[in-house]
Amino acid sequence: MAALAVTQLGLGWLFGFPLGAGLVFWLFAALTVFPAWRLTRALFPATGLSETVLRAATIGFALIVLVGLLLGSLGLVGTVPYLTALAVAAALTFAVRRRPEPEISSSRLPVHIAMVMLPMLAFIVAVGLVQSPLTLYDSVSYHLVFPARWLQDHRLSLVPTPFSDPAQAYQPGNGELFFLWLMLPFHGDVLARIGQLPFLLLSSASLFAIARRCGARADHAAYAPLFFLLARPVVEQAVGADVDLVCTATFLMSILFGIVAIDSDAPRDWALWGVSVGLFLGTKYLALVLGPALLVLPLLRGPRLKALWAIPGFVVFALPWYARNWIVAGSPIYPASLQVLGMVVARGAFTRDAMNNSVFHVTSPRLLPAIVAHAFGVTTALVWLPLACVGLAVFVARRRWWPGAYVAAVPFAIVALVWFGVPDNADSRFLLSAAAVAMVPLTFSFGNDRRWNACLHAVYLIAAVWILVGTPRQLPMTLPWFMGDWLSLEGVVPRASWPMFGAGMMAAACVTFATLRRPAFATPVMTAAFGVACLALATIAKASYARDGSSLLTLSPTYIRAGMIAGWDWTHRNIAHATIANSGNNVPYPLFEEDLTNRVRYVNIDRHTDWRFHDYARARKGAPPDAPGRLATASGQLMPLPPGRPVDEASRPRYERWDGLRDAWLHNLRSAAVTHLFVSVLSAYEIDFVWHNADGFPIEDDWARADPKAFALLYANGEVRIYALAQP
Repeated sequence: MAALAVTQLGLGWLFGFPLGAGLVFWLFAALTVFPAWRLTRALFPATGLSETVLRAATIGFALIVLVGLLLGSLGLVGTVPYLTALAVAAALTFAVRRRPEPEISSSRLPVHIAMVMLPMLAFIVAVGLVQSPLTLYDSVSYHLVFPARWLQDHRLSLVPTPFSDPAQAYQPGNGELFFLWLMLPFHGDVLARIGQLPFLLLSSASLFAIARRCGARADHAAYAPLFFLLARPVVEQAVGADVDLVCTATFLMSILFGIVAIDSDAPRDWALWGVSVGLFLGTKYLALVLGPALLVLPLLRGPRLKALWAIPGFVVFALPWYARNWIVAGSPIYPASLQVLGMVVARGAFTRDAMNNSVFHVTSPRLLPAIVAHAFGVTTALVWLPLACVGLAVFVARRRWWPGAYVAAVPFAIVALVWFGVPDNADSRFLLSAAAVAMVPLTFSFGNDRRWNACLHAVYLIAAVWILVGTPRQLPMTLPWFMGDWLSLEGVVPRASWPMFGAGMMAAACVTFATLRRPAFATPVMTAAFGVACLALATIAKASYARDGSSLLTLSPTYIRAGMIAGWDWTHRNIAHATIANSGNNVPYPLFEEDLTNRVRYVNIDRHTDWRFHDYARARKGAPPDAPGRLATASGQLMPLPPGRPVDEASRPRYERWDGLRDAWLHNLRSAAVTHLFVSVLSAYEIDFVWHNADGFPIEDDWARADPKAFALLYANGEVRIYALAQP
């Protein structure tokens, strides 16, 4: 812990955050880890280090979510209230008597696996700290925007998402509550920008533990997290602040705890399974689609009535988000309507058919292999397919069905659930959980024959190197435009980074080998060495990225326009402690600044100052989808609304942009104490359906240019204009 603390403090200093904020963070961490670990050791038997850590992590994450929900609902989001609540939780755990337990057994990481995994983790930390949050589009769209607003407003709220998918504002927010917890000590994103990294580690530990439960030896089970960690989509998620890895980690932990609960049928294990599933369901709407793969567990090997102990976990950690939507907006899965057996139980803003009217909703099975391959990363998929087939063949020959048969079936079930249940079923991120679980069958191939196992070790190590290196080519296949680069065979590590990664592999191998003779020193020595590597790599990455934009890892582009980034850079240099009205785009987060000194919000352009999407939907539902004089028209996602169809069949009705009055907008700006206006060219998703001038800017730009007394133009390029708003 001391080595990790020193590493974090050094990284915080490198990126300009004060030492005191780092110390407060470690106080946050201690007050979260202590009660979680104490409850784990008091309530659960010691069944290995990985399972014990995963239980403690689940309880710790649950504590963060519970405190965030309570304080956020009361308008008490702040450092002192959080510290007080966590301290009370830690004190209450002293009432639970810790029973004597034997020492927790642990398994050493094999040298040849450590020499690949440890440098990869160090590269992820360095790249995430330097390049995030611009590594993932949704990070700057809403995953970091929501906790930033909650921190500034001191309460949970619905943050509007115009010029984007309206469903984002109503998504469950357990992952965002974790980012909020990371932001609070720093009043900034120095750790939140890589907020998915802990869940990458939890996913890896879960895969290891699941493989062990399926009968794999420790040195064989380690291959499941190794190949998961090397998959390019996983790496891209780990260096950003989306919630797809949060969703994957809670899904994998739910599988593990479900297997444990079935084997023990103990109420405590079913209760923990319920907490894990509740955290999963409270992270993303996608969890509702994947939920059946988990909820079937109590029915396997005979119904388990003690599984009812799981219900409190569902209620506490998932229900609040859906209940909020139902109470505030009219549907638990708002803005979609809830249907049961074809009957509308709760009416939202639009139907499922409206969500299917999307360019990302595909029906041709011919595209499914490309979607699945992209979920793995094509280089990983090419080596996974034959190796998994061998593993499944060996598994079938052994006939040891539980729990391996269930684990092997889960990826196929997820693919089917996403294909038939998710409107944007071409989005391969939704298959990340399937790709994760699919790594476990790679461990089934090992047996008792030493020569066979040695050959497998060699093959797996060569496969790992292939994933790292790749080749600058693509698989030939005709795909839709948005899948243009999905079949790239580029390696995870670009050619320019090979020498550095190779040096990291050698250093990791030496450190791991040196600790084999002194197991008691293994953890502190490896942690200290890892911290030094992270500091060195972050320094190198920061210099190279500032110099020429080069990266230590191969990452997919976010397609954020260069003019937008230039506008953000100008804002960073010239505007601080301001209130900025953002319009024309759905990526407002960089305007907050790293230490959240600016307030950023969308300001309505009509007389409804405080209305949110659901308020507009109630008032305008049933109106014709188009009418003369409107500033926006309804549509699907990059798809026009079929002629004559009602507005409730549009997944992007754009109610907030239908009408606009300059005087009302100016009044709203004054009411919100706005000091600056940041307006950008409309994106390809909006420009065909929202009024814009000849340069592509929305109506706010024309209003500002027409009133130079109120709006002074400070900066302009072809895609961004920034105005200062004169105060009355």
